[in-house]
Amino acid sequence: MKFFLNTVLFCLYVSSFSAQTTITLDNHFEDWEMAPSWSDDGVGNINKTAITHDVDWVYFYIRTTNEVALDENTLPNSIRLVIDFDNDIATGSNYLNLGLGAEMVVNFPSRSVTMFSSSGTSSGPGINSVGVHVAPVYSAFEFEIAIDRSLVNLNDGALKFLWYEGDTSSSIPQGGEVHVLTDFSYSIAPTPLERAENTEIRVAFWNVKRELDNTSVYDSYNRILDATNPDIIGFSEVEDYTPSFVADLLDMWLPLENGASWFVEKDDWDLMIASRFPITSIFPTINRQMPALINTESVWGVPTLFTCSHLKCCDGDAQRQEQADDYMSFLRDAIEPGGVLDLPEGSPIIYGGDLNMVGLSGPINTLETGDIYNNNLHGDDFFPDWDSSDLTQIVARLTDRAMDYTWRNDSGSYMPGKLDYIIVSDAVIEVLRSYALQTSDLPPDRLAQYNLELYDAEDASDHFMVVADLAIVGGISQTDTDGDGVFDAIDNCPDLSNVDQSDFNFDGLGDACSDSDLDGLSDEIEILISITDPLIQDTDGDGLTDGIELSLFITDPLNSDTNENGLSDAEDLLDSGEIGATCSGDTNNDGSITIGDLLLVLSAFGDVCS
Repeated sequence: MKFFLNTVLFCLYVSSFSAQTTITLDNHFEDWEMAPSWSDDGVGNINKTAITHDVDWVYFYIRTTNEVALDENTLPNSIRLVIDFDNDIATGSNYLNLGLGAEMVVNFPSRSVTMFSSSGTSSGPGINSVGVHVAPVYSAFEFEIAIDRSLVNLNDGALKFLWYEGDTSSSIPQGGEVHVLTDFSYSIAPTPLERAENTEIRVAFWNVKRELDNTSVYDSYNRILDATNPDIIGFSEVEDYTPSFVADLLDMWLPLENGASWFVEKDDWDLMIASRFPITSIFPTINRQMPALINTESVWGVPTLFTCSHLKCCDGDAQRQEQADDYMSFLRDAIEPGGVLDLPEGSPIIYGGDLNMVGLSGPINTLETGDIYNNNLHGDDFFPDWDSSDLTQIVARLTDRAMDYTWRNDSGSYMPGKLDYIIVSDAVIEVLRSYALQTSDLPPDRLAQYNLELYDAEDASDHFMVVADLAIVGGISQTDTDGDGVFDAIDNCPDLSNVDQSDFNFDGLGDACSDSDLDGLSDEIEILISITDPLIQDTDGDGLTDGIELSLFITDPLNSDTNENGLSDAEDLLDSGEIGATCSGDTNNDGSITIGDLLLVLSAFGDVCS
């Protein structure tokens, strides 16, 4: 019986971490390590792919030999994904004689989709109408893709898929591979909109789409600002609105204490910074970027270099790179003694805004690493953080969705993407919470909690506000008791490692240290390993709690009759003598065997049973 259960649990463990791996689209790929994958070291550009899913999405991963801009032709590619929804070559289209009955073909560089009916009739819906998401939306060697199952009627059951570029003979997986879709569901813990505990300054960046004089969306602006309540805001696309005009709006929407007014400064184009703290000076001559020195001494003891940016859009790769070089030349001067701005050592550096990061990856690399492209014009490369390291790009996941994007236009040809960024000097400041706010994701109770309406974010702009809660290093407890990389001050389970901070029932206690049904198994073990119900003590109803079965008697908590002899596991244990007459499992005579019984047994450890 023990061998059987261990085998079952091992299988359940493998499947829960492979076919049903949880994915966040955030340009970080560690969560793909346990997903089913296929590699090809042949001549094809695509050398690795992986797949997983949940009840709402099918997720794909690809790695390429050569850097490509997946969703455009900046670095030319011809990458396509072919999916046979029902693993039946007789339905759909035998597309390019690949041996699949294709229902869907995604042509990434042209951002187009071809759908096939069961009889093979083709149609070409817009790529946003079938819910395709890609990260990153700039050039790279790795990409993750999500497809909305509901929009393409992708039901449970076996599908077949393959990737190819150019020569279909170099497809991967070769000849296609089958993946079985299920109704596996994984709910992410929604990010609270309130400040994280120990937050000292909350910053936000927001492209407001030239709408600050559109009174029809004022209520949306008001509700969003009231719900997020930032201390410093970097605005882009404010056009020719004056600082006094915006200060009056903010004083109305987000009034300060004691009748104080917001400090607002503007460059000569479309950038603006609003702050609760005095703005000491601005440097508006940096192309499409406005650094400002903000007097944060009352909180951090040092000033803050806060920069709002709006880099060149669309096909402007060369301009974006030039602008990134220009800013980093300014920053190098600022952190080195004797410059135009002699920034005190240890001063926080915060850079963000609408970076329009599409096309080539060079600009974001420059802004993070100090690797300047045009050294002849902009000087030497340097390490931009105070500890001679890179600056850090903040992941600002949508509050209620496992994706990190900040812009979408469902009527356009481009898929949702991350265009708005926050980059910080993590040598001196700690990020406690971050998010992007897409209000249409929030359920009714969350909307009511924050006095928001469903389409506030979408009505206000096509960009979502990005928010980060910051504290100076040393200003909060830096203790990390469980060594999981999450400080105790913000860890929902500080004594047990839980890097993902999962909390399935949203009770504020991490699954690793929560036992919701008091059966002796943590919620994490029940969800990921034993596959028992974390809300029911006795999943199989055999009279033994799940924890007792696994830890004490080694029976199957998913099968009330593990050995299939017609007797429940509890009856078997009584007959076998493993539960004796005077050592009954129900020690407190409450009619069931629970953790309370185990505690009574342990309290009598060493007693002799008759």
